[in-house]
Amino acid sequence: MQFYVLGFISIDCGAEAGFNYTEPYINYVSDENFINTGVRETIATYTQQQYMWRLRSFPEGKRNCYKISITRGSKYLIRTTFLYGNYDGRNMLPMFDLLLGTNLWDTVTIKNAFMDQSNEIIHVPSLDFIQICLVNTGNGTPFITAIELRTLKNDTYVTESISLELYNRFDLGSNRGYR
Repeated sequence: MQFYVLGFISIDCGAEAGFNYTEPYINYVSDENFINTGVRETIATYTQQQYMWRLRSFPEGKRNCYKISITRGSKYLIRTTFLYGNYDGRNMLPMFDLLLGTNLWDTVTIKNAFMDQSNEIIHVPSLDFIQICLVNTGNGTPFITAIELRTLKNDTYVTESISLELYNRFDLGSNRGYR
């Protein structure tokens, strides 16, 4: 039985065109319809999560952008995930900029080749699409493993600004991990 969640967009960056699959309760699609640049790569050390087996690197061009259609004015949790895994055999941990549209979201600094890291932001887009861009800053080849968007209720995280970036998250009450 497959379970689809309305308002979820889960993109496996580097997956072959047309390759779609479901991990527990989450449908992943290839990134081929969202970008026309970059190189599909495979990570040698596999994790349990299938979406971490591949990535898309951007050895050419200064700025490479994903364009994702969304519902204007809706509130989204946007998560980008990066797992280097020494896919290029260079053992050189890259650093590059991550943009949401034309605005700097964060500088991605890979600190451990075999641990994934994520960036999250809550954003209310003013257009019917968003662009997530990776910018080469001269400190290694930009890459991305996954992009996930989740719609939120409009009364979740009420603020005057249109974006809230994750600073830190703590789970102080449970004894189990969540993805």
